[in-house]
Amino acid sequence: MKKLLAIAALLSLALPALPSSAATVAKTVTVKWNTQAVATLTMTTNYSAAGAQLLTAPSILANLNTGGGACTAAGSGSETASDVDFGNVSPDSGTFYTDCMYKNAVNAQVVTSSTNWQLAAQVTVGSVPADSQLCALPNGFASFPTAAASLPVAQTARGAAPSIVSVASCPAGDVAINGTSATLANETNAFSSASPANVGHDLELVLKPLAAASGGSPTQVTVTYTLTAN
Repeated sequence: MKKLLAIAALLSLALPALPSSAATVAKTVTVKWNTQAVATLTMTTNYSAAGAQLLTAPSILANLNTGGGACTAAGSGSETASDVDFGNVSPDSGTFYTDCMYKNAVNAQVVTSSTNWQLAAQVTVGSVPADSQLCALPNGFASFPTAAASLPVAQTARGAAPSIVSVASCPAGDVAINGTSATLANETNAFSSASPANVGHDLELVLKPLAAASGGSPTQVTVTYTLTAN
């Protein structure tokens, strides 16, 4: 027995000592992505209380400023999607401006995840004659550009066409629609499909006294609405 214990002791002395714990090494990697802003823009003209496109006759209000000009109350009698048709208009033959306001002319509906976006409008095809002017009048908010946190569909509250007696500029809070880009919204709020932003407006056509006739075919311009979501 003593001999066996001696051999066991010798064997234990020959075994190497084991570490108390294993070494730990940590390294890192960087994971990156760039989430792009989601943005959609839907345009309707002659829009309803729900923001839908109406193809029925529009409502056009006249302010003749005591002159002898004329606007057609129902435009062309019906409407086509994406069109704003004032129908026949006549300037005054004397010294008075003629104002024709198309109610609920355009609604621009925006859905975006961006909290830094702008909406602008600009004539990109054709040009507004020098003796005429187009003014956009905001619906549902006080003035352009809007930065409101909530923008439900809003139809006009105007019961009469405002008196605009200049083709040089539009009244404060309104914007001129011409060859220069006009900012309609400058937002820091995101808008979901469940609660989109609606930038609705009336359009007022201003005719200078003795404004030139269209020459048999309608004066026509294309207005481009541009949504920039950063």
